[in-house]
Amino acid sequence: MRIYYICQRVPFPPDRGDKITTYNEIKHLARQHEVHVFCMADGVADLANVAKVEAFAASIHAVAVSPFGAKWRAALALLSGQPLSVAAFSQRALHRAIRQSQARAPADLMIVYSGNVAQYAEPFPECRRIMQFADLDSLKWAQYAKRHAPPLKWLYALEQRRLLDYERMIAHSFDHSLVCTAVEQRDFAALIPGAPLSLVANGVDLDYFKSQAGEKVPGRLVFTGVMDYLPNIDAVQWFCDEIFPRVRAAVAQASFVICGSRPTEAVKQLARIDGVRVTGWVEDTRPELDCAEVFVAPLRMARGVQNKVLEGLAMGLPCVASIAAWSGTVIAQGQGILASDDPDEFASMIIKLLTDAPFRDQMAQRARAQAEANYTWQAQMDLLDGVIERVMQAAPN
Repeated sequence: MRIYYICQRVPFPPDRGDKITTYNEIKHLARQHEVHVFCMADGVADLANVAKVEAFAASIHAVAVSPFGAKWRAALALLSGQPLSVAAFSQRALHRAIRQSQARAPADLMIVYSGNVAQYAEPFPECRRIMQFADLDSLKWAQYAKRHAPPLKWLYALEQRRLLDYERMIAHSFDHSLVCTAVEQRDFAALIPGAPLSLVANGVDLDYFKSQAGEKVPGRLVFTGVMDYLPNIDAVQWFCDEIFPRVRAAVAQASFVICGSRPTEAVKQLARIDGVRVTGWVEDTRPELDCAEVFVAPLRMARGVQNKVLEGLAMGLPCVASIAAWSGTVIAQGQGILASDDPDEFASMIIKLLTDAPFRDQMAQRARAQAEANYTWQAQMDLLDGVIERVMQAAPN
């Protein structure tokens, strides 16, 4: 079967949420199908990663985009009524490439990852189409609106309304939709009733993310993520302001590592706090994870499965998370993960893990066990295969 797989970014390297998912899905699908990838590249330098995808996909067409161009298109959308994030991801060259490919060798199925790029499959209702929302971005913009003052609050609220209308249209016009958590499934059913929907969760590479049982740094806490992404920035700032001082007051040797690429100036400034280190980009996050005693995920703005949490659990790290970050998992509290939105309680959970070695070891064992039991990629890809089979066998819309 010929599949067009449309996504926001070049699906390599698999070092951030959407790229982890798209990389694993494309690699899996390419074992059985002829998969053609259409995506955008984060600047010209990112085009060097195209060759890595060509190693397993039938073809990949990537268009380099600039942040300035995306912001300009989003600004123009204020007047047009289009969702700003959809306009930001609109690239004429990519629209043209898909039209030309569809005319030359039509797809049997189009799979779209992220509502922002559903626009590229919209013109082809004759083709079976699966929309993989992962999470509903409109709800993310609602979270942003709650965390900001005017005028950003008004702008984010406007985007939430426009994007929800767009998500509803896409979900009802495509053959099937996918989300990645039970929370997203409930929200989707409430906001977009009647649209065909399935749940396909994320996985984690359990062979790659596996502790080498190296020496731990006593009191070490770690957070990983792309550090120019607003929810991650908010998470580490809140942690450093409200939680880490409480931990340090009880555990003097406690330290906190913020590990991730593209840290903003605000994130870099956190390194001035005694005990905090900001790494910037690292080739491999595993050494930082492996020498830590606890993974923290203090995300106040979070939707869907947090890959960072899955990677920490797979490395055998007990995790202390916000309610939003924990609720994206199927793991019960106490089974490798603890969760709270209260700074005092969040800090107390960390202190308990740092000062009670038997409890920490027990939680570490449970963390790895839960990752193994619930988040193998193969189990999720089996679910995806089942959705594809049902869509292809169903009568056309």
